[in-house]
Amino acid sequence: MTTLKHYTIRYCINGRADALNMEGFEPPTLDQARLRVLLKHIPELQIAEDAPWETPTRPSLASRTDELGVSDIRIESA
Repeated sequence: MTTLKHYTIRYCINGRADALNMEGFEPPTLDQARLRVLLKHIPELQIAEDAPWETPTRPSLASRTDELGVSDIRIESA
């Protein structure tokens, strides 16, 4: 039987520590964590994912979180 687990995503935004909680059956990926951070800090987030036919030099989620000043993302079991 699968069990719903709780995870804490810890990160720094513009030098200040912050965190958010997530639930899931498996640990979230780094991209899922980045998306949750963006959703928390940007009220009306526009598209942040690359289309399958694009070949960006850097993934959009990574560049958007860097633009926001997010660093040191860590995913921990809560």
